Amino acid sequence: MKRFAITLAFLLAFVLKGNSQNIGQDISIGPFIDSTYALSSVVDSTYAGKNIFDVLARKSIFSSVGKVEIDQPESVRSAMAGHIANAPSRKIQGYRIRIFFDNKQTARATSESVMGGFMAAHPGIGVYREYANPYFKVTVGDFRTKADAQSFLSSIKSSYPSGFIVKETINFPVL
Repeated sequence: MKRFAITLAFLLAFVLKGNSQNIGQDISIGPFIDSTYALSSVVDSTYAGKNIFDVLARKSIFSSVGKVEIDQPESVRSAMAGHIANAPSRKIQGYRIRIFFDNKQTARATSESVMGGFMAAHPGIGVYREYANPYFKVTVGDFRTKADAQSFLSSIKSSYPSGFIVKETINFPVL
């Protein structure tokens, strides 16, 4: 419904702004532009870690009707660059899945084996091995919500039947 309202507002602004002689010139949809960020919950990883201002400046969104220009102060550009540069070092509360923990004499070698096997089967998913006396632990993933962790746990439950969700400080996931 929100998407429909934004599309309708855009079309109304387009029609009311002018006729076919000034198509593509200075189209504004007023207060509706801020709500476009919440339209989709799907993450497009092709834009992860990229400066959206640079992406928009290179692409013409309305290629058949005009050109999009972004006028912004240098302070906004530098703040965005700083935010992107600092994102990997940020930590937040989230969830991981513990796929191994043991305190036997062979626990160290077994934890290394489990860690290697998981990395081979699931490239791109973070794997973390730690020793907290007397246990070796292997946890995987950086999930912001418990629902995301539960979904991933159900997909690996056949390979790691003793896996369970733990609340931990996680790396800042890509949005």
